[in-house]
Amino acid sequence: MGTEFSDRPDAVLVRDAKGGSPEAFNALVRRWERKVYSFLVYLTGRPEDAFDMCQEVFLSGYCHLGQLKDPEKFPQWLFRIARNTAWSHGRQVHEAETSLNDFEPAEHSSPVRVGEAGRWEQGEMKILVERALAELTLEQREAIVLKFYQGFKLEEIAEIQGCPVSTAKTRVYAGFERMRKLIER
Repeated sequence: MGTEFSDRPDAVLVRDAKGGSPEAFNALVRRWERKVYSFLVYLTGRPEDAFDMCQEVFLSGYCHLGQLKDPEKFPQWLFRIARNTAWSHGRQVHEAETSLNDFEPAEHSSPVRVGEAGRWEQGEMKILVERALAELTLEQREAIVLKFYQGFKLEEIAEIQGCPVSTAKTRVYAGFERMRKLIER
């Protein structure tokens, strides 16, 4: 029965969940929880807070599922809830104050071995990208994470951020350009 739900498209699962099937909503949670958690970590910079917020997002989603008019738009709707949850927790103030000097690689990141230059360079680039992301405005960081890490289209990003498509596009490309300059330094 588990594979039966996991093979269904989001829209079908949303309709089933609205119809009273908790298994359908559980399948949506399993499908989206890692992406929502990852998004919240990028927004807050705090994995432990992101975990709690992720649970809050899905609880809110379950409670307000009846308000979702278009089941095809479930991902955008869910990420909008995640965004609003992060904002309501006030993490954007902390992130706006983060500077490159405050940013340190995570303790749990894999150690670099001397003979593995390729891995070292890849790890170094990851750190540079994360530092550059931390320097962006919250809106730019959100847009870039949604586009490049979560795979949303510009129209979907605009919907999640509650702005025109042109604004979402500007946030993505201006943020990406700023990141490029920061990394080149």
